[in-house]
Amino acid sequence: SHSLPAVNNDKIGQAIDSLQSALHLIKAASNQSGPWVDARHLLDETVAALDDAGLALQCQPARKSVDMTKQLNPDEHYIRELADEVVNTRQRFLGGSLIHDTDGIWTKSVYGECDGFSFGTETDELYRVPDEEKKEKALIVYASQNGATKTFAKHLCKSLGGDTYCDLRNMSGIMAKDLAMYKRVYIVCNTSGLGRPPCDGEVFYSHVQLEAMRCTVNLEDLSIDDEEEEKPLVGTSVAIAALGSTEFAGYAKFGLDLTNELVSLGASLALKTSTVDSRNGKSEQERIFQQWESTIVQMEKERLMEKGKPMLPTTRPRSSKIIPSSEAV
Repeated sequence: SHSLPAVNNDKIGQAIDSLQSALHLIKAASNQSGPWVDARHLLDETVAALDDAGLALQCQPARKSVDMTKQLNPDEHYIRELADEVVNTRQRFLGGSLIHDTDGIWTKSVYGECDGFSFGTETDELYRVPDEEKKEKALIVYASQNGATKTFAKHLCKSLGGDTYCDLRNMSGIMAKDLAMYKRVYIVCNTSGLGRPPCDGEVFYSHVQLEAMRCTVNLEDLSIDDEEEEKPLVGTSVAIAALGSTEFAGYAKFGLDLTNELVSLGASLALKTSTVDSRNGKSEQERIFQQWESTIVQMEKERLMEKGKPMLPTTRPRSSKIIPSSEAV
């Protein structure tokens, strides 16, 4: 058997190193006890590794047979296995969409010139929703490790008049594009160890970080004078209650960092993000949260008064009649 030229061996070695390094990073990102790995960094590293893999495969001798699999040498086979593992395991954080157009070299080396090949769909992409198409209901989102944020979010929903006035969603069930559908979004979230988002918020947060990157790139490409107006979350107002404990490093970090990411996507802040400390016990945490909640309730009441709508009910209305969505506030 003939040996490959040294340059090919170098590229194969580099590809294997890059792919193993990328897998190591994905493993670190998945470690609940470790720090959060920024999704943009994860994307950069995995794309670079896949590009190295693509370049290594492109350097291989041309095939005599159409059946590629039968003629792979062990190195190529290993590179493909590692690359497939990178593509599959990173999807936990990066999903399938937003990635296809950055994987050019890898895609072409494995699938040939096939325009439009994609690892996902376009349906998850975030785009600007005109104000008149945004929902009048408020969206309340929660993400929790221990259930506290769900309890608080449910209480806020009830205080705002229940389902007639707001939609309550777990962060694990939404994407960034869902925020764009609402004029007002209230987020109650806690922070896991070392400043990580809770499990429920990991995929959402990765998606927000990738969207922030895509937004920046798109605006640079367009070189628009009024960039702010083109950002996808323009017209959406956000308020965040960031739970955590000052006993731990990275206190309320997820809520604070999420605030910055959403603002970079064009969202406005209805309130400065409020940190809700659990260090002094549950009742003290509830008291701090209730201060934040009462501010939200007051803002909603003032908004309804301006619109000439009825005030929020103090208790949830008991009515068997379902209000049509067109009449919902």
